[in-house]
Amino acid sequence: MKNKLKAWLRRLEVTPDPNDFTAVVSYMGSINQKGVIDAIIADGIEIKRETVEAAVNRYNRKCAEFALNGWNVDTGLVYMRAVITGAFYGKKMDPERNSVYVSVTQGAEIRKEVAQTQVEILGEMPDVMYILQVTNMQTKTADGTLTRGRNALVEGGYLKVTGDNPAVGVYLIHAENGTETKLDDDLIVTNDPSKLLLLIPADCPAGVYRLKVVTQFTGAGKLLKNARETVFAQELTVI
Repeated sequence: MKNKLKAWLRRLEVTPDPNDFTAVVSYMGSINQKGVIDAIIADGIEIKRETVEAAVNRYNRKCAEFALNGWNVDTGLVYMRAVITGAFYGKKMDPERNSVYVSVTQGAEIRKEVAQTQVEILGEMPDVMYILQVTNMQTKTADGTLTRGRNALVEGGYLKVTGDNPAVGVYLIHAENGTETKLDDDLIVTNDPSKLLLLIPADCPAGVYRLKVVTQFTGAGKLLKNARETVFAQELTVI
């Protein structure tokens, strides 16, 4: 086993058995193409960094071109295929109803690595509040992007935004300068303990952000005296 996933156990509130748990991965953070290339260089590859970057960029671009011209693309790591969403009420694309995205599923290389992955249980999750996944509802993918003027689905636990503490709310924190932008309450379209449906402001500047949720919700019919918060481990890119 050469890969190791660390995970917390979260009690399943929907079952009466106190021994029912689900595992929540303890994410290490986010890494982009530059970070991956840094790791390749650190491994001691015998070609220049510029050559690696050029090859990777060209490979990515060609894979995208093939997928968006109707090919089923097998990169070895993933399978990609283009999908058109939405109902057609005529014979033309309607940008308000229809969009194109690329469906990605795991390939042979990922499956091989999964077989060599060990899970280390860290114990019971110390805080019941967490963000598990953020999905861009325009593309229907959890690829780390948010589209301005479109919805994002935030899934996790104890996320319901409620309470009279002024800090309660949903924030986008700019990754570079730390500026926090609190979403207006009417941009929280769905406000449930296990999921939030957010409308990303159309005027939100493009860039990389962290998502933070602050609430006094407890699930026990009363509010916490002090607000608590959780920040999604993955950075999100607003496009």
